[in-house]
Amino acid sequence: MKHKFSFKFPKELFKNLIRRLRKNFSLKLLSVGVAFIIWLVVGNVSNPTTSKLFRNIKIEIINEDSVTEIDKAFDIVSEDTVVIKVTERKRVLESLSASDFTVIADMENLTEMNTVPLTVSCSNSAVTLDEITVVPSSLKVELEQIQESEFAVTVETTGTPQSGYEVGTTEVVDGKTIQIAGPESLLERIGQVTATVSVNGISTDQRLTTTLTITDKNGDELSETQMSRLQIKNSSGVLLSDNTVTVDVELWEVLYEVPVMIETSGTPAQGYEVTEVTTVPTTVNLVGTQEVLSTIEALSVTTSVSVAGATETFTQEVDLTETISTLENVRLAQGTDSVISVTVVVEQSGDQTVQLALSELTVLNRPENMQLTFSPADAISVTVHADDEESTITAGEITATIDLSVCSEAGDYEIPVEIELPDGFTLVSEVTLMVNATEQEQQEPSSEE
Repeated sequence: MKHKFSFKFPKELFKNLIRRLRKNFSLKLLSVGVAFIIWLVVGNVSNPTTSKLFRNIKIEIINEDSVTEIDKAFDIVSEDTVVIKVTERKRVLESLSASDFTVIADMENLTEMNTVPLTVSCSNSAVTLDEITVVPSSLKVELEQIQESEFAVTVETTGTPQSGYEVGTTEVVDGKTIQIAGPESLLERIGQVTATVSVNGISTDQRLTTTLTITDKNGDELSETQMSRLQIKNSSGVLLSDNTVTVDVELWEVLYEVPVMIETSGTPAQGYEVTEVTTVPTTVNLVGTQEVLSTIEALSVTTSVSVAGATETFTQEVDLTETISTLENVRLAQGTDSVISVTVVVEQSGDQTVQLALSELTVLNRPENMQLTFSPADAISVTVHADDEESTITAGEITATIDLSVCSEAGDYEIPVEIELPDGFTLVSEVTLMVNATEQEQQEPSSEE
């Protein structure tokens, strides 16, 4: 036997509920409204609507072929970046960064005013287009006929090869020049095209690949946008992939301490002669191919030093540049000065200069309590004249005496050296010795404990 269950809402209870709702109904409705307003106010205080600027957003250019197809090129006149203003809730703005925006200039939309409208998108779906303002709103360009010019490629190296080697020659494999096509105004700005390769640590010839660098006439590198306006080909007209070229680097060896040989020209004044020619430095370092360096024993300077009419010793500077230019595949090593100093000793005929060691001097009245330092420290030069030009003299035939009694007190002294010569010889000039005297430190006697 089945039983049916049914429920009926009590009419009295329903009537009571309706009466309660109607009681102070307007006041209750006002309370709900006030609560809603409070909710809105609290929400706006904690997460208000404000604006934020995002600067230096790069403009992406598309459909460039629509311009190049009509043998035109364009150059950007305005800035290639924009400022984006976004008006949104604070929490949304805090989550945004410049990388969230994409700004596109479609060259198919180029107007008669040579402007391209900019379109912007944001990867954050919370930001709508009506909340974004782009400044400027368009890209200003200038149309020009495409031109093509030839430029020489300058090879530069960075770094240092292994010890004993230097860069000898560098050469771009596909030719010393390139062809660049682009807007005429941009081509006119180009100052130099450079291929820079690193030679750091290499010890053998190398073939290296590098990307060309183009700088304007002020020495500033062209921007990425400017480079994108150019077409670069090698000397054969082949388009360069990624603007790269190949450079052959040939290393030369370093030949150290090559003696410098120099000659004099002309004749000194009557009664005088050249007795010695010296150079400072006496040797130089050369760089060249192994084949050439193997034939070099000394560097013979092509520029002679004139001694015509000379009556005294003199010093003259000589530049080795001309001499080096006569040698094929040879140059001075890095750090080697091309200018040398040449000293020509000119003396009267029969004059001789003898080097007399200080140990050969007879010393008188040397103070025991003084420390003495001599200059020159090893030998003195004694110049003598022989009555007979054929006569010669040696250091052993010269007697030299110096009196150091004046050095009993600390100080610097120029003391004459008394010279005695054998018959037939006379002293050409006075000989002196510089002496510095300082008091010796007294050592205290040690005491045994």
